[in-house]
Amino acid sequence: MDAAYGVLETMRSIRRDLHRHPELGMQETRTAQMIADRLKELGLEVHAGVGGTGVVGVLRGSGQGTTHGKTVALRADIDALPMQDQKSVDYASASPGVAHSCGHDAHTAIQLGAAEILTRDLEELPGNVKFIFQPSEDTLPGGAVPMIEDGVLENPRVDAIFSLHLYPQFEEGTVVVKLGKASTSSTSFTLTLEGIGGHVGMPHKVVNPLLMAALIMTNSQSTLPKSLAPGEPLIFEFASIHGGTVGNIVPPEVVLMGGIRVSSPELLEEMISRFDKLIRAVVETAGGNYTLELQSGYPTIMNDLELGKLWQNGAAKVVGEDKVVEYDRIMTGGDDAAYFQQRVPGIYWWLGIRNEEKGFVQPLHSPYFNFNEDVLAIGAAVQVQVVVDYLQAT
Repeated sequence: MDAAYGVLETMRSIRRDLHRHPELGMQETRTAQMIADRLKELGLEVHAGVGGTGVVGVLRGSGQGTTHGKTVALRADIDALPMQDQKSVDYASASPGVAHSCGHDAHTAIQLGAAEILTRDLEELPGNVKFIFQPSEDTLPGGAVPMIEDGVLENPRVDAIFSLHLYPQFEEGTVVVKLGKASTSSTSFTLTLEGIGGHVGMPHKVVNPLLMAALIMTNSQSTLPKSLAPGEPLIFEFASIHGGTVGNIVPPEVVLMGGIRVSSPELLEEMISRFDKLIRAVVETAGGNYTLELQSGYPTIMNDLELGKLWQNGAAKVVGEDKVVEYDRIMTGGDDAAYFQQRVPGIYWWLGIRNEEKGFVQPLHSPYFNFNEDVLAIGAAVQVQVVVDYLQAT
């Protein structure tokens, strides 16, 4: 921890600079340049423009056995969200309608801090470290796949990967992992319902898509959950409905939008199929038509069990065993870190930031999201420790 606290002010400065200048997915040009410049200052081999605006730093250890040593990766997402920052702080976003409200500025600062610490002890590092700075996590289809297609996991080949995410559900200073299935599989949908518009005074002449929408919304909430085994997580939520203009005209069309999240790709396919059957039954009975468009979200994050034990032991060296939490529930948020972990063993973990005394209780994606920046040191120290432990163990 001493080394991490030694670079805390640097990490804080980086985080605040990024917070003032947020950039959306695949538009992170300033962010990428800053990362590349910093990695070069640290003496790392730097590759820019990977998978779009991604940046990769390679640290080749010089410890015993490095020629045959393994390569471990750390991954941080770098994009911001299309929303207004409403915090009253001197480092608030200077870009209208764009804000770091999901902690990606912190993830980037933590990873650069970890890189600085690890460059100091090359003679003790019996292997290589790749620092993957990934664009566009919060904008589908995500930046992980383009980086993988550009060879980010090769030359040298990555053997294991660690990613973190700030999380305000967990108390500040705790570090949390869910072994095995760690997140849901998801899809977003756009359902267009077509009827026959007309005058409200002539209901026998219209096919009202608003009524179809109401039946689909209510029936889906009561019938779809019953098709899952008890204990299986299911989120089936409508987020938008558009149709109609005034009170005396039945619209010819209504558009519903929402999302589905479950614990596996197989269950997701089943839920989509059941949803489609429900829609068809309602629409055919009413005499209308429909189209259902799907935009796939991210697959389930699978945390490697063996690597998870190494991570837990390493994290305990930093924060103490009492602050290391093995979570027992699948998180309903998604992350395209899942694509990296489909290809190499990985651990995706959460860094607790909830501090009610200091008022840091805002959820992710809140316009007031913020946290105590001292946790940056914890994040960097845990990442450094698990990298060292992994390379020394292999």
